[in-house]
Amino acid sequence: MTASVRDLQIGEMISVSAHWLAPEHKPVLLSIPETAPLVGRIEIVHANLVAARDGDTSSSALRALGEEAEGLDDRHDHLSRTLFYSMLAAQYHELGKAVPNEARAEAIESAREALFPHRLSIVSASYQAEAGNAAQIAKLAEGELAPLLETIHVDKDTSAKDVALKLGETGKQLGAVENQKPQAAAEAQKNAIAPAEVRKRMRAWATLAETILANLEQSIAPAAAVDAIRAPLLAAAEKATARRRAKRAAKGKQGAETPEG
Repeated sequence: MTASVRDLQIGEMISVSAHWLAPEHKPVLLSIPETAPLVGRIEIVHANLVAARDGDTSSSALRALGEEAEGLDDRHDHLSRTLFYSMLAAQYHELGKAVPNEARAEAIESAREALFPHRLSIVSASYQAEAGNAAQIAKLAEGELAPLLETIHVDKDTSAKDVALKLGETGKQLGAVENQKPQAAAEAQKNAIAPAEVRKRMRAWATLAETILANLEQSIAPAAAVDAIRAPLLAAAEKATARRRAKRAAKGKQGAETPEG
């Protein structure tokens, strides 16, 4: 199998050139007549790739915050519905008794209206609005409504107060994530590098790597020095090429197994 340095991913490229430029290996590059003139160029293409990777990392961080917020929003909505409907069920349970306890039913209804003045419209609000509302619910649950909520149970181990406090904590986490987004968005915008530019930088790195391999092939430097520079590049290239070919084979097999029609 003929390995190609052009199969390397950006992280693999950076790892190889970082190895070359490390304090223990850079002197080896400089000691080889055929690679010494290329050290400055290696430093440039390496720095360019690191900048491209960091820009992608900033975008990934913003996406990760968005995904985390979505998960917290889902939990907020589930807990809101749990609290709302458990209180509604408790209210009607009191009214459905052989001897209705209308006073308790009314107290539960008043508490539910205090916690959800707009019923469940909050689950469609902005994340920041959900966070603020959840904080208010937790405050009421820890204060004046605590005695009543402790007597309403979702299951034998979980009271309505427990649910309200979980809702408050979830809202707090959601608000914290939302507060991080503006800075993350600014970082992503500042570090943004167009995909075409990233590919261009990767091609420049690959071209330089191919030049280094060709020069080392003709070098009369000690074998140990040549191997110290060539070995990590060849190992990475062989791994990357094997990965590409395995992926292509799997795709071909999948296509062959797909029935016609």
